Amino acid sequence: METATSPWKSAADSPSRQLLYELSRLAISAQESFYARLDRESKQREAIHLEALAAATARHDQVRKNAEDEWKRIELQLQAERLKAEEDRKELEKSRQEKAAREIAEKRKEIERARSAELEAKRLAEAQKAVEAAASAAKAEKERQDAEAAEAAKAARLLKEKLDAEKRAKEAALVEQKKAKDQLDLQKSQAPVTQPITSTRNPQREAEHQRYIEIHQNLKKLRKFMMNEAQKQPPFKQRMGDLRREIKKCIGQLTEGKGVNKIPLSQLMAVFREAVQVSEPKVDVSLFLASKSQQADTQAPALLLYLLNILAKAVIAQFIDEGGVSPKTADPVGIVASHIFSIGEFRWNGLSLIDILIAKMHVVCPVIWGIYGDESTTEGKLRIGWWQEDKDTNRPTWVSEQEHIQRMTGLGAGFAALAMRNYEKAKLDNPYPNVHYWKALSAILNVPPAEITDTHFIVLKAMIENYETRFLEFYGDAALAVLRIALLEFPQKGQQQSVPAKALAGLADVLKRTKKIHL
Repeated sequence: METATSPWKSAADSPSRQLLYELSRLAISAQESFYARLDRESKQREAIHLEALAAATARHDQVRKNAEDEWKRIELQLQAERLKAEEDRKELEKSRQEKAAREIAEKRKEIERARSAELEAKRLAEAQKAVEAAASAAKAEKERQDAEAAEAAKAARLLKEKLDAEKRAKEAALVEQKKAKDQLDLQKSQAPVTQPITSTRNPQREAEHQRYIEIHQNLKKLRKFMMNEAQKQPPFKQRMGDLRREIKKCIGQLTEGKGVNKIPLSQLMAVFREAVQVSEPKVDVSLFLASKSQQADTQAPALLLYLLNILAKAVIAQFIDEGGVSPKTADPVGIVASHIFSIGEFRWNGLSLIDILIAKMHVVCPVIWGIYGDESTTEGKLRIGWWQEDKDTNRPTWVSEQEHIQRMTGLGAGFAALAMRNYEKAKLDNPYPNVHYWKALSAILNVPPAEITDTHFIVLKAMIENYETRFLEFYGDAALAVLRIALLEFPQKGQQQSVPAKALAGLADVLKRTKKIHL
């Protein structure tokens, strides 16, 4: 600090002034010292304050940092607690749901056990009833089959005896003719006089055939009945039509090959299983059985019988359309048809309803059962199954000869496809045992020679071709003897050697060349 110059400093001549000057300087010096001390103290206090402020700031920052760290720790702790609480809640909820699911499952199992027990009791009761009915039906069927087998064996024996007698008679006639040859003076202008040969129809065979014709008529009445019932219930009519179309579609899809018909077969099974569930309306099933039923209750679901009739019509149509062109294609159709009629669900009290199909076969191809007639007459053509077109009109017309041959070929092969099924390893019962094939062959081969027509030759050839090996497997040497009669002797019985007769006889050479079957 600059010291102010005293106005009395130069007045040395005055002591008082000099004293005053000195006192002034002392006062000034003291003031300067005071202010200097104040400045020092002020700086010291400022430094102390700054230091304290810095310390306070540091402490504040530390406190804030500690607070932030504590807040973060608490926040993490709270978050962990929230996560744990959420996990505990989820675990508790999961446990609660699992417990509820277990309780529901237990209740469901209890209900299922109760229902199963009820169904089992009902099934056992029905099974017991079915077993009793099946046992009765099986016993009757076995007695019938035994009787048929005995009849077939007897017929085969009589046929062989008859043919042997005819052969001996022919040989004797040839010997006598040779002896009398020189004595006969035949004039060329003379025409041989042929005496009419009369034959008596088999009453039992005709009665059986007529019974199947009656069944066919009853099936027509069933169709009308179902149409009337369907008109009353439009939804039922729609569903019945859908099931009918499904059957025709599935039968049309059948083809040759192992395992290729699983889908149409399963679809057919589904159709008939649905039909079984429709218990109303019902009809008298005995109207559609060839043999009389021993059951007291003869009522059966009408829809099932109606759809089996539709199946039979579709099968026969397939036999004619496909089997008539290629007889081998009839086999898968016969397999599926036989399987459907063999299933217990589609039987009536254990008895197969295949008579529905056989009745239609009697109508379209009666010669299978030894029926005969004069092909030159209307009555004869109707008896042997020569089909008429436009039958519902006043001027029905017969199908052409070529179409007739095709129909008979397909139906003959179709019959063999039905009757030559092997059920030895199957759990199901054969709905149409092989003895029917034997009886059919016997019936045709026993047709009186004067009544044999080309239709018999055509059907017989179709029945044998492609099934000769299986026939031999079933009947062995007896089958070989029948094939010898059918292919070597029977074609010679016709009044004239026609093309169908020669084709039947030529099958013997085909079997010898391709199958090594020597007749």
